[in-house]
Amino acid sequence: MTSISKRTDDISLHIKQQGVSCTSMVVTVFGDVISQHGNWVWLSSLITALEPFGFNERQVRTAVYRLVQSDWLQVNKVGRCSYYCLTESATGHYEKASRRIYASDHGEWDHTWTLVLLVSIADDKKEEFRKSLIWLGFNALSSGLFAHPSSQRSSLDEVIHELNILNDVVVFKATTADLYSQGALKGLTKSLWKFTELEGYYTDFLAFYRPWCQKIFSNLPEPRDCFMLRLAMVHDFRRILLRDPDFPNAMLPQGWVGYEAQDLVQRSYKLLAKSSLLYIQQNLNNAQGTLPDASPHFYTRFGGLINS
Repeated sequence: MTSISKRTDDISLHIKQQGVSCTSMVVTVFGDVISQHGNWVWLSSLITALEPFGFNERQVRTAVYRLVQSDWLQVNKVGRCSYYCLTESATGHYEKASRRIYASDHGEWDHTWTLVLLVSIADDKKEEFRKSLIWLGFNALSSGLFAHPSSQRSSLDEVIHELNILNDVVVFKATTADLYSQGALKGLTKSLWKFTELEGYYTDFLAFYRPWCQKIFSNLPEPRDCFMLRLAMVHDFRRILLRDPDFPNAMLPQGWVGYEAQDLVQRSYKLLAKSSLLYIQQNLNNAQGTLPDASPHFYTRFGGLINS
């Protein structure tokens, strides 16, 4: 057994030890892979793709059933075969996540904060909106007032429109009036956004993935292992981003470890992409046969992948 093959065995063990659910991994497969290859996949192919991670047929079928029930997947049956794709609402959720997962840089910050005041949101929408704000990196400064150090509005506006709460929230742009306020704000954000805990997640991520990434930079594994490594890394990175408020550099601790993790994911993904696509073409199918080639949008991930 080669060191690379041993490393992929380590990944399946890692998935088990981390308690990763089959349902969560299925979402990653659809977001990272299926969404870029025509959106639909045969259930049998999905079972095959997840088997190396330690998930059996019963677990995959149960996960898919639950995702259909929760409006994340829709099913199309052709004869005795079942084919699945993300629902429209699930696609919207994953597209928001994709902007962060596959970003190539953080851009420049104009020192503007976005404040969201919850005015009169109905109870049945309030908790969903709060969860959406947390995912976008906002946190509560006080009851009903959320903040984030960014003026980027597209994802926030999408959530407001999706929940139809345009007349129930007020969105402000704000800047600090004094230089000394920056120091106070940095201390406040460190405690509210729990950067010490987040730093631990990134440190653990690097401790696990850095060793085999160093190996693949000099010895690229077989297509199946490239597919497996790509999917596992994206899955774990996505789970950390659920906790990461995506702050500008000026508001982060010096030498922020999250940047090193992002760089490792970006360089590894670019290296694994071509060979993992070969595995997808050889092993995953929809109702017409093999999955179509990756969409042009796929090749824009991380600032651009090699299309050859």
